[in-house]
Amino acid sequence: MADYLVTYDFKVGASSQYKEFVECAEAEGLLYVFHGTKQLHRLTNTTLWGVFTSTEEAKKAFDRAKAAAEGKVGRKIVLEKRAITLLSAWSILSDTKKSPETKWTKSTKFETCRAHQKNDPFFAY
Repeated sequence: MADYLVTYDFKVGASSQYKEFVECAEAEGLLYVFHGTKQLHRLTNTTLWGVFTSTEEAKKAFDRAKAAAEGKVGRKIVLEKRAITLLSAWSILSDTKKSPETKWTKSTKFETCRAHQKNDPFFAY
């Protein structure tokens, strides 16, 4: 298992498609809160990360999230661009960052990010 970064663009449509997509992506293991060395960071808009066995598995998770979001918004979401890459060496700068809170700290960095993304109003989408 390794960390993968996914960045994407949708064709402009209903503004809710992004919020709906992010909610569906979280269920598929793609998050917008990233655990750096010591702090949690909100990634740039339309960028997510997750832990997968391969690029293909990350792509499948993204595609499942997109299909689920289309069901929620009631129309097709047009994917214009997507890049998926193994996240091995990274540098991050985010104006939305903070140390993990104990009440949402879990056994892995991924689960800690997921708990903060779902519960911490600081990281609300």
